[in-house]
Amino acid sequence: MNERYNFSQSRDQIEKVELNKNELDTISRLGLTFDDLEKIISGPEMAEGSYALIFELPVSNPTILAKVWKNPKDDAWRADHENVALRLLNLHKFKEAPHNMGYLKSETILFEEKIDGNLIDNFDKTAINQLAETMSKIHSIELNAYGKPLTKRKKGTQKDCLEDELEKLHIKLGFLSEENQLEILSLIKQAIEKIKKEVNDNSESFYASDFTLIHFDLNRNNILRSNDNSKIIIIDWEQASAGDSAMDIAKMFLKLNFNEEQKNDFLLEYEKNISKKDYYFEDRLDAYCPLVLVNSILWRIGVMKNIPEESSSTNEKEFYNRVKDNLDQETIQLKEFLKS
Repeated sequence: MNERYNFSQSRDQIEKVELNKNELDTISRLGLTFDDLEKIISGPEMAEGSYALIFELPVSNPTILAKVWKNPKDDAWRADHENVALRLLNLHKFKEAPHNMGYLKSETILFEEKIDGNLIDNFDKTAINQLAETMSKIHSIELNAYGKPLTKRKKGTQKDCLEDELEKLHIKLGFLSEENQLEILSLIKQAIEKIKKEVNDNSESFYASDFTLIHFDLNRNNILRSNDNSKIIIIDWEQASAGDSAMDIAKMFLKLNFNEEQKNDFLLEYEKNISKKDYYFEDRLDAYCPLVLVNSILWRIGVMKNIPEESSSTNEKEFYNRVKDNLDQETIQLKEFLKS
């Protein structure tokens, strides 16, 4: 729970001696010299997130971006996950995600196709249907194991996968004991026990060992509508893993704050387009919705635990305000789940 958030932070200068031959070949293939790349990274970024800076490559190719993680020591796994996820999607000729143009593992720099698109202001039925079709394509990728990183997955059933997620919640709980959060932590423990009971009462829904690529961070900032063909494009794959598609959709419903009508519209289109019929999908979705809610609440409590006394930027201040507001809203949802 000691995750670090870096705001308005520059990236250390890259070192040529750290690059191997394949990485130097990647730079050359992109039409860059090492000096070009160094100049780009030391200049102004196009965009900034909590963990990464985005740079354009105007010297060689304006259709390619460099995603540079700010804290390579702690966040290399994020870069590795996004690299592997995009390579897998490219292998399956998936066009609704950026194309992976190359990866400098030693420097945690990933080159991606630049997507010309805009955030979706309103998830009306048309947008929901497009999103459902896109997600059904992603979840049609068949994997026979689950977990992170993608190269070290675990064999097991969907119930094994869910029980591992519940165990992660217990571990996160162990890091939290704030006196001012005792009520919500007690509610979380009750929720975990309720989820376990409901899963055990419905074990047949979790018997399969079918898994897929999951994004697991489908918030509004990671879903674009392309300017070229109005397709839905999914970006920022650093949370990607192999897992249960129902968990991915549960997290998406939470992040996008879909109401019941939006959820029903999505599921109707999603299940129509998925390549392999999953008769227990909605049963597992019902179990994962409270699980991802608990996970989100624990994450927010952990973030609030480390709020600095003074914000370094407007971006940082807005981030912590959003975390607090969403924590209050999700606590209300948790209480409703326990009453149901």
